[in-house]
Amino acid sequence: MTVFLLILLVVVFGAWILQRRSFLLQLRSAERIIEEVAAGKKPATVALRRHRDFAGVAWRVEHLSEEHELLKQKFAEKTFNLDAILSSMIEGVLVVSKTHEIRVVNQSFCKMFNVPADALGQTVLRAVREAAVDEIIGETLDRGEVVAREISIATMQGEPRHYSVNSVPVKNPAGVTTDAVVVFHDISRLRQLEEVRREFVANVSHELRTPLSIFHGYLENLMENPKMPRTDIAAILKILSKHSRRLNALLEDLLTLARLESRRDRIDLAELPLRPMVETIAQEWRQKFATKNLSVTINVPDSVKLRADAFRLEQVLGNLLDNAIKFSRDGGTISMRAESQSDAVIVRVEDNGIGIPPADLPHIFERFYRVEKARSREAGGTGLGLSIVKHIVGLHGGNVRAESTFGTGTAIVLEFPATKD
Repeated sequence: MTVFLLILLVVVFGAWILQRRSFLLQLRSAERIIEEVAAGKKPATVALRRHRDFAGVAWRVEHLSEEHELLKQKFAEKTFNLDAILSSMIEGVLVVSKTHEIRVVNQSFCKMFNVPADALGQTVLRAVREAAVDEIIGETLDRGEVVAREISIATMQGEPRHYSVNSVPVKNPAGVTTDAVVVFHDISRLRQLEEVRREFVANVSHELRTPLSIFHGYLENLMENPKMPRTDIAAILKILSKHSRRLNALLEDLLTLARLESRRDRIDLAELPLRPMVETIAQEWRQKFATKNLSVTINVPDSVKLRADAFRLEQVLGNLLDNAIKFSRDGGTISMRAESQSDAVIVRVEDNGIGIPPADLPHIFERFYRVEKARSREAGGTGLGLSIVKHIVGLHGGNVRAESTFGTGTAIVLEFPATKD
């Protein structure tokens, strides 16, 4: 009996040992599976399901893994969508915490303010170094209200950049402001256009005021002196006629420029041989050349052709010849040359006149810009000729530039796209 009990005890103890060993193995498997789930891996729970004590645990771990994978996919999708939206925006976007630390920033903002991409966690003032930006964010966080403002930021190039800034508070369920989302829209181009418009209105007003003042003064003189000698009246009428022509030329150029800028007039492109047109224009301007005893040379090969609007091209060449005559010395020379290159046709109208000072050269295609204002007005110039040239050449897909040595002469160089065979 004692031996039987001893054997039974040994068998029970052995079974307990085997069961405990199996339990410990399954427990280690469960730990390993939980670690895999925590690491974002899909666990292998087949072995765990075979043990009746761990079958329920295995099922719950699998369910937890599936939920974890689903949440991970949703989070990745939302992160991708947010990154795609932020990276595609031309506006700068900045998300700032209550302590003014940067939480989110997009590429446009980094470019606007030259901020490194690793600026997350830095304070706005440290990363951006613009007190105006930090002040707007501070108002939003302190007051919990939307703040909209325009700011100007100095740049290394010298021209300030202008931004429209909208700062919006982010609040938790309790209504407490925790963050601020700030959007920066670059309105520099808009401000530049407004400045151009103001300058244009001021210039037009000034250009109109001069001839109108002359008209007013001489008309008053005629009205107050009805018995003025006929020779004096003739002299006054001659002056009025001169300024009326100038006023008419100004209005014509203004209308032309307005039509070109609005693109209301259609450009009728056709392949044109350039030499016959240049020779015809030179012949038509022969009398004007003779007033200053100017000689004209033409070097345009018969093979040079342009795809252009004939009327607009004549207008361009006419404006360039008009300028060349005005600023050439008596007895000078004007040359008209052209050549075909692989991808462009180059046209040059050159004179050996007074030239353009280096400081004025970058501005001569601006509206109403004159190198010698008094001389240009006296010669009948409106200050719009080269601006019209630039617009017409631009409508043809080309560009224009000026080359000049002050005191020696000026060349206006037109570059048109080459015609395709």
